[in-house]
Amino acid sequence: MALLKSSWLWRQTSVLKRWKLNWCDLWIDGSLCFYKSDNRRELEHRVSLKLACIDVQSGQECGGVTPPESNPRENLVVVHLMDGSTLNLCANSEDESIAWKLTLLQTRRNPVSASCFL
Repeated sequence: MALLKSSWLWRQTSVLKRWKLNWCDLWIDGSLCFYKSDNRRELEHRVSLKLACIDVQSGQECGGVTPPESNPRENLVVVHLMDGSTLNLCANSEDESIAWKLTLLQTRRNPVSASCFL
């Protein structure tokens, strides 16, 4: 299975709303996986975007979400899920947040061809 995008992202926990730094992989099948480290040994969370994602917003579109300390709002990415919940993420830069948003949206909407990312 092809890996479309991976990097460190901050992820806000659902219960305590704390920000945790996770290694994130987005796979061609629409699986968004969060790991404790980039060795990918401990999976912490997984979301199937093709089944659960409604929309993705980034930057100033992410109203009501406070980014982790020392990160501007422009770095935020919010994934809206079918159950009404959100997956709040924060990238290392505005460019990285936009890249994540576009890749997440493309994965959600279309069967993605691995050749698009070569």
